[in-house]
Amino acid sequence: MDASTQQKYAETFYGLHKRGDPLILFNAWDVATAKAIARASPAIATSSGAVAAALGYADGENVPLDLVEGLVSRMTAAVSVPVSIDLEAGYGETPEAAATSVARILKAGAVGINIEDGLFGGKRQLAGPDYHAAKIRAVRDAGRKSGVRLFVNARTDPFLLKFGSPDECLDEAARRAKVYAEAGADGIFVPGLTDLALIEKLVKATPLPVNIMVTQGTPEISDLARLGVQRVSLGPWPMMAAMRVVGQAAATVAEGKQYGTFLQPNS
Repeated sequence: MDASTQQKYAETFYGLHKRGDPLILFNAWDVATAKAIARASPAIATSSGAVAAALGYADGENVPLDLVEGLVSRMTAAVSVPVSIDLEAGYGETPEAAATSVARILKAGAVGINIEDGLFGGKRQLAGPDYHAAKIRAVRDAGRKSGVRLFVNARTDPFLLKFGSPDECLDEAARRAKVYAEAGADGIFVPGLTDLALIEKLVKATPLPVNIMVTQGTPEISDLARLGVQRVSLGPWPMMAAMRVVGQAAATVAEGKQYGTFLQPNS
């Protein structure tokens, strides 16, 4: 991808984050799904859990970065929309290492990343906010050096990691959002936050575009839009749904010795 096209995609991706009309990301896990999704969506984003499962790894930066980089290169070559990558904790224990990893992802054609604070020292635990902010500053600088307006979506995990009561989780997420915004984050991603009243409080507490991930109990998109949420991610659920369909179709063929309606060649 040439530099001018990548920068155009970066600007487009920024513009897709709107109050009242959130960016809906039906997350991809390989090139085939990215191409299918791109026919209906203005942008592509990966789910690290889905990518890892498709490649036979556990989530949590277990997929080698070389494989991630290769996937990004093939994906960005295959679609004509912006591509954002779930880069977990940045594939680096230090800010400098994370910046090096992000530079590779940018070179492969991505224009956005998720970078999370809930994976630290190889374990699912909250990193210190200042430590994570240092990573955000470093990857922001990597974007500047590459000439790409990288969208840094700072993910914070108090709700997923059960930091405390729902109100305590919200306070911690809002506190971290402020720190991450000052470090140069462009969005705040809070998986596990599903309560409508708490989502409204978070939107009011931060100037950053708020990203909500769909899970059980998540409010309807229209309600999220009304509150000012600017990005909604479906995370690993599209892959899980697709695998259920494949499993059911396989069972139909194996047990009934028939194609089934799903597999009718001429349907």
